[in-house]
Amino acid sequence: MNSYIDETIKEDFTEDAAIRKAINNIYDILAELPKEKRFAFFEQISKPKNLDFVKEMDGIYYFVCTYFDREQKEDMITKVNRILSTEV
Repeated sequence: MNSYIDETIKEDFTEDAAIRKAINNIYDILAELPKEKRFAFFEQISKPKNLDFVKEMDGIYYFVCTYFDREQKEDMITKVNRILSTEV
């Protein structure tokens, strides 16, 4: 078989194995944390970035502002599914 292809596949496999090992290490670290610290970790890394923006179309400027209420019981996926299933 072509040695270049063999080396490329070997490199891909080695990189994949390293990524999987890193993910498993992170999983193990998180599994050892108390529930509150895991929640705090995921809250820290999952905060939405600034989603506000301005879009100009045909000379009209549209301002889009986002707001998230942490007290809401409906998450984004549920809300989108509800909106999509509503007949207009």
